[in-house]
Amino acid sequence: MDPYTLEPVESNEQQGFHALLRFLRVVRRHKSVLVGLIGAAILLGVVYFKRTPQEFESSAKLMVRQLQADSNEGRNDKGNGLLMSYQQLLLSDKVLTSTVEKLTTRPPELKDSERTQWPGILRTKLLNVTFEEDGNVIEIRCRSRNAEACVDVIHALIAASSTFMESFQKNEALDTVKKLDERREELEKSLFLRERDLLQARKDCGDLAVNESSEESHPLVQRVNHLNDTLTTVRSRRLELESMLASARGLVATNSDLTLALQKLDSIVGPKVMEQLPGTPNGSPESIRKLNDELKKLETEWTALRRHYGSGHSEIIRLEAAIRMQQQHIAAAENEARQQVNVGIRDPQVGQWLIATIEAAVRSTQQYEYSLQQEYNQVEQQALSLSDKLAAIQLAEREVETLRQSHSSLLNRLTSINIQPDGGIFRAAVLTEPLVPKFPVFPVLTHVLAAFCVIAIAIGLGVIYVMDLLDDRFRSPEEVREELGLPVLGVVRKLPEHEINAAKIYVHGFPQTPHAECFRTLKTSLTLSPIDTKCLAITSTEASEGKTTTTVNLAASYAQTGVRTLLIDADMRRPGLSRLLEVRGHGGLSEVLRAESNIPEMCRERIVKTDVPLLEVLPCGPRILNAGMLLSMPSLSDILDWAVSEYDQVIVDCPPTLPVSDAAIVGRFVDSMLFLMNPDKTHRRSVTRAIDQLRAMDLKIVGIVANTSLSKENNGYGYEYGYGYGNDYSYGHDDHDDDDVVDAVKPFGSIVNGPTRDDLSADNNHGKAA
Repeated sequence: MDPYTLEPVESNEQQGFHALLRFLRVVRRHKSVLVGLIGAAILLGVVYFKRTPQEFESSAKLMVRQLQADSNEGRNDKGNGLLMSYQQLLLSDKVLTSTVEKLTTRPPELKDSERTQWPGILRTKLLNVTFEEDGNVIEIRCRSRNAEACVDVIHALIAASSTFMESFQKNEALDTVKKLDERREELEKSLFLRERDLLQARKDCGDLAVNESSEESHPLVQRVNHLNDTLTTVRSRRLELESMLASARGLVATNSDLTLALQKLDSIVGPKVMEQLPGTPNGSPESIRKLNDELKKLETEWTALRRHYGSGHSEIIRLEAAIRMQQQHIAAAENEARQQVNVGIRDPQVGQWLIATIEAAVRSTQQYEYSLQQEYNQVEQQALSLSDKLAAIQLAEREVETLRQSHSSLLNRLTSINIQPDGGIFRAAVLTEPLVPKFPVFPVLTHVLAAFCVIAIAIGLGVIYVMDLLDDRFRSPEEVREELGLPVLGVVRKLPEHEINAAKIYVHGFPQTPHAECFRTLKTSLTLSPIDTKCLAITSTEASEGKTTTTVNLAASYAQTGVRTLLIDADMRRPGLSRLLEVRGHGGLSEVLRAESNIPEMCRERIVKTDVPLLEVLPCGPRILNAGMLLSMPSLSDILDWAVSEYDQVIVDCPPTLPVSDAAIVGRFVDSMLFLMNPDKTHRRSVTRAIDQLRAMDLKIVGIVANTSLSKENNGYGYEYGYGYGNDYSYGHDDHDDDDVVDAVKPFGSIVNGPTRDDLSADNNHGKAA
């Protein structure tokens, strides 16, 4: 995996959840503040409860309804408006003043108060009037320090509101009747005048039956419509005759068949005109029809005579001869008609007669059309002059109808008004009677304590939050573990100033002190860690946190247990390790990193032995400017591979994490990293940011070591950071234990009271396995 690949970024919800968990841990750490504030709140709540006067409350419900419903409004809006109006009535100054006047015993809140102050006191301190939106119910609540006064006030308020409504509605009804009666008289006068004007207008028009609701129109208008229809028919007939005349002239000029023209003339002028046709042939339809009629008469006569006479009778013989002769005439006429159809009528005499007949019809039609047009124009002028009068009549009829409706509505309102004492439009019925309360409603001890406790918790959380913002330090190993999610492997106690100056490597110069045991405890924790720590890099948040001192003493603790240990100074910017051990002039890591070959040999040449057996150091070498670029070269991996193959334990002293990225570069090539922090010097946010930066690069962090070797005696909270050791347990021995002590330290000679043989055996096995 790419060491620079970042872990998935937490969402806002996850970050918020983690922040909440952290704040809960802070609250648990400062729970004494919260508990103290809650205790004080309970005490103040009890004092407040004892010193606050008790208040009692009584209530009653009224059902308000309107006797006269208004159909123009919706039911819900009407109900809400009614209840709101009655609520304002109950809280009005006049009703509230009348309420106090009806009281025999006034509440304590109204004592020593003036008349003008009564409504304000009742509205703000005693009364609460509400209504339910889904029903016509108003609830009246009264709260007072006197239980009986609550009931008296509610009764007096109901009585005062009823008295006010009766008086108000009676006076209002009388005023309404008076105004409506005056309006009625005005309407009657106006209605009489308009009806008289309407009658006169109808007389002037000439037809008294004309009105807006009549289905028949004025006779003059009817005459105009009739003349217009007749004139249109005559004009159409004239145009048709003129068209036929032009067609007939063309047929006669070309000697064409006149049959179709004669038939059309017959349909327009009438069948009688065909009888006037000159030279009518026997084969015409009219001649054939007459012959058929005569034949039917002969047959009818023959049938009648046959019933009385025989077939040889002379009259019968004569009729039969006449019938045969008539049938021959009909057959000849039909034969002539068929020939005429084939040949057509082309007689010039018939053509001239046809033209003369059509011309006569056209002249007659034109004269008739002219006379109709003259009459239509005269009647139309009379109708136009009549329209203004009809419009005036219709307007007058509408005004009269409007006045009649208004007059009728006014009479209905006058009839519906009830001016009796009990004839108001509102009714209020008491649904629940007010009862004398037995227990006070305020203050309630549980409610007071709950409110004070909630306020105390809010204040306490705010105080704890501010304390957490102001105190940006870790105060215990548990806090470090919970905040960073890493185990605290050890706590380095404050080293005495005179002992630090006396020895470069503290655990080597003062092996019997409890402070030296801190480093051996840290070494044991690293040895038992489930993460591989054979090649270990040590870093911190910022500079001057005691990282170099801890690194040297941890390496010396490994060496004192028989583990061959190599200490590499990878801080080429500020080489504190090389300066502490005074190995600056021996060359070191920077030279090896720039080498292209023979890296093991160059490392062996620059290894420096220390005063502690089995502990050797690879100095940083000459300082360079591009330390980060140099550490990124592949040579660093070869150096660490060689060191792991030659030594049982390799510890790399790295620069701080936040200022530079050198520690992250080195962390790619080591087994794990140990993070050092100074709780009294390093800010919590800086440590968290540094740990997140290393985790983002997928580097393994074995744990945290808290270094207080540079801290003050007291961290400001009254106790020394870390677990420490008790006053009764320390290094030292009685006189009769000297022999055991000497035997215990013979293998190394530099430790007066070191670990047991079992610990040494475990460390040696760990080194060999590594």
